[in-house]
Amino acid sequence: MSLCVFIIDDEGPVRRELKHLLGRIENVAVVGEATSAAAAMPEVRALLPDLVFLDIQMPGLSGLKLAYLFGDLPRKPLLVFVTAYEEHAVQAFELDALDYILKPFTLERLRKTIDKARRYLRLDEPGAAPEQARESGVPGAVAPGSEAAPQEKRIPLFDGERIVPTHPKHIFFVTSEEGRITVHAVHGRYTARATIAELEARLTPHGFFRAHRSHLVNLNHVAEILPWTGGSYKLIMSDRERSEIVVSRYNAKDLKAHFDL
Repeated sequence: MSLCVFIIDDEGPVRRELKHLLGRIENVAVVGEATSAAAAMPEVRALLPDLVFLDIQMPGLSGLKLAYLFGDLPRKPLLVFVTAYEEHAVQAFELDALDYILKPFTLERLRKTIDKARRYLRLDEPGAAPEQARESGVPGAVAPGSEAAPQEKRIPLFDGERIVPTHPKHIFFVTSEEGRITVHAVHGRYTARATIAELEARLTPHGFFRAHRSHLVNLNHVAEILPWTGGSYKLIMSDRERSEIVVSRYNAKDLKAHFDL
């Protein structure tokens, strides 16, 4: 089953390079392209592509604003933002973007994005019903009558210039030191371009707990709880280093309530 792709970018060389590289990936069909949001909207509405590669900074309506409009389509496509600017990553993932690629891109990087899209749409699963999966227009959709967990919004983490969209369940804990946010995750340590308070607001629904003003902990990754001084507790995390995090006395009551201590 071919993956139908639409490209929106005001730069001709970028569109041509994307078409060239996508043409080298098996079972990918570029069904159309546009140079602006105004030109793209009727085309996308008519063609209903599976995946849209979308520039952010364009004349007229920006790619981010166009992404909001796609929510009104009968079937919302998966979105991949292609841009030279990394500062829009947080907004992109708040729009449930599938991916965020910095220019210049490579064939290898595009292959990873296409593989991710095919997994979300379940196009490679034996016996899957891709037409029905596509009909919903949301990542991870399945045919009617089957069950799937709701799609979790990913958190954009940074490794230098590399952006790593990460599920909350893959984060052990977050630390804040002198204004620098470090995120300890399953696949390594990253930085985040948000305050610890902003991350707390986004991660609390996923089982995170403010252990201390400088520590945000995923309670699903707590391996041990040890009584500590002053009626507080020390948490032993399940990461490779078995990191130790002391819970402030003020927050100890919330920890006790969560674990029925």
